[in-house]
Amino acid sequence: MILKSMEASEQHDGNQSGIRPSRNDEQLCWDSFRSGNEQAFTRISVTYYRQLIHYGLKFTPNVQFVEDALQDLLIHLWVHHDSIGPTASVKFYLMKAFRHQLFKNLKRLGSEQLTDWTTDFSTPDSWVENTGISQVENQEGENTFDYLLSLVPARQREVLYLRYYQGLSVDEIAQLLVIQPQSVSNLLQRALIKLRQHWPVPVLLSLILLLFE
Repeated sequence: MILKSMEASEQHDGNQSGIRPSRNDEQLCWDSFRSGNEQAFTRISVTYYRQLIHYGLKFTPNVQFVEDALQDLLIHLWVHHDSIGPTASVKFYLMKAFRHQLFKNLKRLGSEQLTDWTTDFSTPDSWVENTGISQVENQEGENTFDYLLSLVPARQREVLYLRYYQGLSVDEIAQLLVIQPQSVSNLLQRALIKLRQHWPVPVLLSLILLLFE
């Protein structure tokens, strides 16, 4: 099974599984995969495995379901590798394809599998690195990051997640969600306005600078 081989690769190359290759290396690896290079395909799969699983769990808490959907996608990609085109961003291509696969599989089972975008973001390290935000306490003494995310609507949480955890651009988020880039910016701004009521202004400004970089 593909996921089993990926897990084995992660155990064998534990220091490399979470390291994203440079853009040039990524493009070369993608082109090699499209040409039928199994090693390149495995490298791509291992590189993005954890991020894709994390993304999938935002739609359903069923880990087995998410892993099965990812395996379905990887099998499809490998079987049809010779008909897949180039991409400017491998990560964005995989996230868009995985989102489509998830909803395809969810549709088979019915909407009861869907969640309303869980707030269990667990304050990923990359959010802290990208925004300068650390876990502090609000006036009620609750952990702000997880607590504050629960204060904004699901759609706003989603764009915050895609922007600051997954690192997608506004244009990429717009393509992924099939909405206009301006709508993405509006959602982000509304979320930041809401969070400004609880976050210190300097922290909020760091987010806004990232938003408009």
